[in-house]
Amino acid sequence: MVRTTQRRKKNSRTWLAIKVYGRIFIFLASVFAAGMIVGRLVTPPQVRVVTRTVEVSSGTDTVSQEVTDTVYYYDVPLSHELQEYIYEVCEAEDVPMPLVLAIIDAESRFDPDAVSPTDDYGLMQINEVNHAWLAEEYGLTDMLDPYQNIYGGTKMIATYIEKYDDYNHALMAYHMGEYGARQAWESGSESTSYSENVLSLASHYEEVVENAGNSENG
Repeated sequence: MVRTTQRRKKNSRTWLAIKVYGRIFIFLASVFAAGMIVGRLVTPPQVRVVTRTVEVSSGTDTVSQEVTDTVYYYDVPLSHELQEYIYEVCEAEDVPMPLVLAIIDAESRFDPDAVSPTDDYGLMQINEVNHAWLAEEYGLTDMLDPYQNIYGGTKMIATYIEKYDDYNHALMAYHMGEYGARQAWESGSESTSYSENVLSLASHYEEVVENAGNSENG
């Protein structure tokens, strides 16, 4: 009886220790994970100054003019070359680069080979229903190619931004398709958890650049 009682007390203490250390481990893991996410978003980006040539209208003439831009390389798992390409496409389509990065982040977590169970492909998770017209319109034939995927996805979000003049609505159309987005609007939904999440991520990426600019100026 004494041995059984002692064994029970020992087992009880062991189980209590496991629970305590288990909770500590979970807490530390959560803190570490949160730190990784925040660290990725707040790490100062690397900077490169680039010069590009643009066509500027002057009266009846069009002249070439050199423009100096600052390109920020974000601390995300995309090569500098690919980030420069995103920058160029965003400049051409008048879409904020932080918004495109946020879409990539939310859609694929920067995985160019991601294919969802609903047939969404690549970095910007372009659904299969869009592949045919993107191929016909822009010659895009491989949605797992990161450059083609970014070009197609940025073209799509640029079209929706121009059409709806509202980032929430544009993101809803991008994510749900225009038919699904219209149904949501008719039911009174002007935003979704998806659109709000993307805009929140975009805001973080904008803050990274703003903080970098403030540091340079300071």
